Amino acid sequence: MLRETTPSGVVAAAAKSAAQALRVVREVLAVAARHQTAEGLARLTRRAEGEAARLEQLAEEDGFVYAAYLQARKESDGGEAALRQAIQTPLEAARAAASGLDLCVETLGSIGGAIAADVRGAANLLRGAVDAILCSVDENLRAVKDEVFFGQIAAERRKLAERADYGAGLARYL
Repeated sequence: MLRETTPSGVVAAAAKSAAQALRVVREVLAVAARHQTAEGLARLTRRAEGEAARLEQLAEEDGFVYAAYLQARKESDGGEAALRQAIQTPLEAARAAASGLDLCVETLGSIGGAIAADVRGAANLLRGAVDAILCSVDENLRAVKDEVFFGQIAAERRKLAERADYGAGLARYL
């Protein structure tokens, strides 16, 4: 539901969900680090922390970007620049969530045992986040008049969806 002061919708909810999923991965890595020492685990932990923070930032940013787009639509130019930003911000959140899926796959290659179920579950949350965020991208794309920009974003959107499907599939069976 959109609020008047700081709009938040599916992008913010999905980005926050993805950030929480990455915090689960970070905790799994912390547990694994107690039982094995590897620089790779520390690197993965830093990546999980960084991506989670980035997703939280994008969740907040999306509300402001969308509010700016709504305001710009009321103005004479129709808000084309604001529309582009209202597409780019969610697209960046989808990229970050897809990167989180890559991290899950790497993590599963470094850990074992029952704790891997948490990483697989996190991968499913991240895939869902990508899908939910791309719904916003799709809707905003409907208003784009520039065919070149539309084609570039539509192509990247397809690649992100495929990347998320592939990553979630790998995580399920590793």
